[in-house]
Amino acid sequence: MFQRLMTLLGRRRVELRLSVTVVVEKEEDGTYHAFCPGLKGLHVPGDTINDALQNATEAIKVYLDSLAQHGDPLPVGPNLTLEQREIPEIPEGALLHHITVGCHSPGTYGIS
Repeated sequence: MFQRLMTLLGRRRVELRLSVTVVVEKEEDGTYHAFCPGLKGLHVPGDTINDALQNATEAIKVYLDSLAQHGDPLPVGPNLTLEQREIPEIPEGALLHHITVGCHSPGTYGIS
């Protein structure tokens, strides 16, 4: 899939970044259930919150691979967003990291 993307975009190095909403709920038996509102039918269990999130991550990868293999569009919407950006030139020996940080709305901290 990466090679096809590079062919479509020429020599530009482009990163496609997906953000997927995952909801984790605690079940009555103490296990957890994770689902993705933006990916119809994607539901996974987990013994812990981390297990449920790991299982959801793997299921999302399989789900998106299946969409790509069948030529189906991404269900972009409020629970699945897509961002495209060019990757900067990275000096030899350097490492590129992306860090995602969640935060509450500014009103939570009394910032206006």
